[in-house]
Amino acid sequence: MSTYDIAVIGNGLMGSAALRHLTVSCPELNVCGIGPAEPLDRKRHTGVFASHYDQGRITRILDPSPLWGKLARESIARYPVIEAASGVVFHHRVGCLRATDIAERAAEIDACAAAYEPPHRRLDAAGCRDAYPFLAFSDDFVAWDESGEAGYINPRQLVEAQLKAAANNGATVIREIVDSLDIHADGVSISTREGGETRAAKALLTAGGYSNTLLRRKLDLPTKSHTILLAEVSAEETERLRDMPSIISTFDHPQVESLYMLPPVPYPDGKTYIKLGPSGRDEQFFDATENDRELLPWFQSDGNPITAADLKAALHRMIPNLQALSYQTVPCLITYSAHGNPYIDALDAGRLYVATAGNGMGAKSSDEIGRIGALLCATDEWRSDLNRKDFRAVYTDEGSK
Repeated sequence: MSTYDIAVIGNGLMGSAALRHLTVSCPELNVCGIGPAEPLDRKRHTGVFASHYDQGRITRILDPSPLWGKLARESIARYPVIEAASGVVFHHRVGCLRATDIAERAAEIDACAAAYEPPHRRLDAAGCRDAYPFLAFSDDFVAWDESGEAGYINPRQLVEAQLKAAANNGATVIREIVDSLDIHADGVSISTREGGETRAAKALLTAGGYSNTLLRRKLDLPTKSHTILLAEVSAEETERLRDMPSIISTFDHPQVESLYMLPPVPYPDGKTYIKLGPSGRDEQFFDATENDRELLPWFQSDGNPITAADLKAALHRMIPNLQALSYQTVPCLITYSAHGNPYIDALDAGRLYVATAGNGMGAKSSDEIGRIGALLCATDEWRSDLNRKDFRAVYTDEGSK
């Protein structure tokens, strides 16, 4: 049985970030990260999944929430450090266009822009059409065209970069599925489905929608299905859209109130896709509190066909002359918290800690979320200017407070 000072349970975006930060800030500690690699065949896989099995996630600072704006700013500032430490390039500076016709949302984003001052220009609908003539916007829209570091990250490559940098610094990466977690007076015992046994003085749980399967007292952690549309485009169409930024926008489609869209991105199958998803749309919620069986059929599926049809219609309204070669849909999962911020907290002080719940916004900010969680676990200190109370863990038996 291997023994460590700290074990990070979950090798996804937050977990891999936490593992790297432990090796940087606490090099004297013996640390490991435990979590499976991406399955080779999603539809036949019977283990756990992760939503970072993807090629593009939007990154930007401007956000209606100043808390999320700061998490993003701190993470984005370290992207070059992570790339240099690992040799893995994952950050693409294509810009991000955030558009809305909701006055309250506009005021929130203006406040974030004033607080953090990312490079951007504020555009009306006519300005949007002039800047991006291949996109369509209604006359009452305003937008923030964020440049600088805004654009998209490749989440697969970000996880690879974090784990590679952590391993280079001495961390152990264990590619197994954690099946049980037991807390003792002197630490934590971790068992995997593959038969592995690990002991650690402390553990940091970063297992996303699977976190509750390892906890006796369950977190308030609603987990929702999310359908993504991928529209294949040719080399010629990719060239026509070469100035396309990442996009987040409210929308006037009857079934798509808002959406996010990435510019053409190469995928592992050799094709190039525009990725599109709905923001905040209610789909199926899962109860992954005791085991992961309810999640398995969703991840083996092609997503929700009704949502896919709505997204296809929205795509062609946003890019009216788009010439798509094919369409496919893939399933994703969003894990929410009770208060809309990540849970970064001590569940059992001195032994078990948590950093989870991306709320659909965690990829771009995962490095800072992982850093705060890692240092809380290692030192029992809150090392952030943000208010610790905004990240407190909420349990299903207490409700949001």
